[in-house]
Amino acid sequence: MNIYYSTLAIFGIIAYVLIVDKNVSDAIVLVFRMIPVQLQRFFWVIRFHPKNPITNFLMERKYEKLALELQKELTGRSEPGIVESEIKNQ
Repeated sequence: MNIYYSTLAIFGIIAYVLIVDKNVSDAIVLVFRMIPVQLQRFFWVIRFHPKNPITNFLMERKYEKLALELQKELTGRSEPGIVESEIKNQ
């Protein structure tokens, strides 16, 4: 029962401060608006960080497919071993 009174007291104090001071309510609104922005920033950092091995693997695979497609378009045939060895040598 003690935890119920504690949470009631905490929320009561927060409600009192919100009613008395308008700046606190504006600050709380800004904090809640900032949460989605910070989540988007976090996912962008995860997705596009240069040392992320998953992203590096996906980009290497994408570039290898593009190289095979360009080689096929230029020579009329595809030789995946040549392109893979050229990519690994660089």
